[in-house]
Amino acid sequence: MAPVTFAGALVGVSLLGAGWSRLSAGRLERRDVSVQRFRQRVRSNWLYAAILFVGVVWWTNADRALLAAVGLQTDWPWAVLGWALIGVGAAVVATVSYMGAFPVARRVRDADMGAGAAAAKMFRYQLFIAALVFCVVTVLHVEFRVLETSGLLTLLAFAAAAYVFSAPLVGVSQTTTVPDDATRERLDRLCDRAGLSVSRIRLLDGGGHRSDHLVRGPVGRKTLFLTDSLLDRYDDETVTALLAVDAGRVVRFVYGLRLFTVTAAGAFVFWGVAWSPFGFVLSFLTFAGVGVILLVTGEYASKRLVYRADEAAAERVGRAAVTDALAATADEVDTGRAGSRLSFEPSLASRIGRLRDGSGAGEMEA
Repeated sequence: MAPVTFAGALVGVSLLGAGWSRLSAGRLERRDVSVQRFRQRVRSNWLYAAILFVGVVWWTNADRALLAAVGLQTDWPWAVLGWALIGVGAAVVATVSYMGAFPVARRVRDADMGAGAAAAKMFRYQLFIAALVFCVVTVLHVEFRVLETSGLLTLLAFAAAAYVFSAPLVGVSQTTTVPDDATRERLDRLCDRAGLSVSRIRLLDGGGHRSDHLVRGPVGRKTLFLTDSLLDRYDDETVTALLAVDAGRVVRFVYGLRLFTVTAAGAFVFWGVAWSPFGFVLSFLTFAGVGVILLVTGEYASKRLVYRADEAAAERVGRAAVTDALAATADEVDTGRAGSRLSFEPSLASRIGRLRDGSGAGEMEA
């Protein structure tokens, strides 16, 4: 029964996620929502489907039962194989769930991409996420069992890796290509105008509609990632303005601040669990409270730095150029939960409004 239980969860949750994604995408299409809103809903649907699958498998112990059915042990460290199966299954569920909305997504985005190519790209991305979660969980268990510490070392190690290897991680999770000579010459020229200094430039597959751009990597080894569709759809002035915004963020260490904030907040939560100088409940509430304060403070500081980066870009290439560039790509840039609570990114509307006002009025909206 173990293989049947695991396979049943895999197939059942996949079909449920695909069906719900199709219905949800159809409703959004009829309401004629923005591409950005559409992407957020599709992403939340496959995420919920993956979480549901993981919950069902853990609740039924289907992974352990499957290991026992093939003659393997189910205790540590053999349990790691079960976790790997859960990760791969979650990637499959998330991909199938996304594909339920794919026909609608292709119409909404006016993208020319086959279902096979879309499924392959999505599965690669989902498998990358599953692998990261698997590594964190496995290393945490090793630290708990071997070092008998609180898990703080694992948290710090992965935070350091997320900073040092942030550029390779983007390359692993997404398809990247080296720009040809003409494109590289164009981008070198635009980066110089924008004041952005990077070691490498890599193009992402934008699928004809994404206008994403970001800079990752440690100091002195920065890599610029931007979608090919961004270069195809917009002129040099717009691209230069967007790169100037990236330059402002790099100088202000926006990514580093966000990584430090999340790590510090998580560290205090770990301390609250592992160290109880005031009794477990009071210690946990105290340390977790400090962690929440750090998280909120870092969120506020991150948004202020984003506003300042916009201002620096406006001084570099002109306020109107930056405003027009943000407005032109508003429906295409994946801003996630920007502008919502516990988001490190201010809403695009507040950024544009602040630039148009030429003052700090936009900072009132977080």
